[in-house]
Amino acid sequence: MTTNHTIDFANGESCTLEFDDSNHEYRLSDSGEVIPSATQVLGIIAKPGLVYWAALEGAKHFKASVAEVNVFKEESAYNPVYTFGDRSVEDVAKGISSAHSKVANDAAGIGSVVHNYIERCIKFKLNGKVKAPLIPSDEQAQKSINAFLDWHKSNNVNWISSEEKVMHPQLKYAGTVDAVAEVNDEFCVIDFKTSSKVYPEHHMQCAAYAKAVELIYDRVVDCTYVLRFDKKTGKHHVHRSERIGEDFMAFRAAMVLDQRLKGSARGKRNRKNND
Repeated sequence: MTTNHTIDFANGESCTLEFDDSNHEYRLSDSGEVIPSATQVLGIIAKPGLVYWAALEGAKHFKASVAEVNVFKEESAYNPVYTFGDRSVEDVAKGISSAHSKVANDAAGIGSVVHNYIERCIKFKLNGKVKAPLIPSDEQAQKSINAFLDWHKSNNVNWISSEEKVMHPQLKYAGTVDAVAEVNDEFCVIDFKTSSKVYPEHHMQCAAYAKAVELIYDRVVDCTYVLRFDKKTGKHHVHRSERIGEDFMAFRAAMVLDQRLKGSARGKRNRKNND
């Protein structure tokens, strides 16, 4: 589904940003120009930890598969057919290669439930509703939501916006900010996470959002928050940063690298087409 979002900048200018939810693509409605998201830009940064995690999930899948096993049966001395219970080796191999995707998709599903609840909760507050929305039944989602509610109760929070579309008109990147708020009298950009860890890229992303938010609200962002709500323990973990300038410089460097590599790829395609 494609939605249109008008962004009014503090200098009086405005633009309309189209967002295609099916492929997470941002596009300027007047020119049709595709605007990369901050998340896409930061995707250029290598994440070796994810490679190890994917391999670990594959190993777990293999271990679970062989736990119930007759490892192989022999049709003939020259044509052994390996099986894992009632599953073929090929089937188990496919499971190993996709095990990390299943875990990631399951985690993303829980994350979406939590994000949707927090979004509704903030919009309830912005619309003056007293009651909070109903908490979903999923046990892990409940733990993350209760962690969010605990954090909210322990801080003085004045919500300003939720799931706001932003764009930097000069640098040409866009994104969706989880929340803009005043937390303990500080003007902040907030990102909500249900992942097991917080990485430096998360702060770079928040810094990019902060610089775009400043152009809309004509206010300096005091700090960014990456709030992690643990879906196993039900505890909240606060990652607050005032190093917006440094994190934004790192984001800009990622933008340059991303553009350079994409330019190289286009050049190779052009040379190939001319051969």
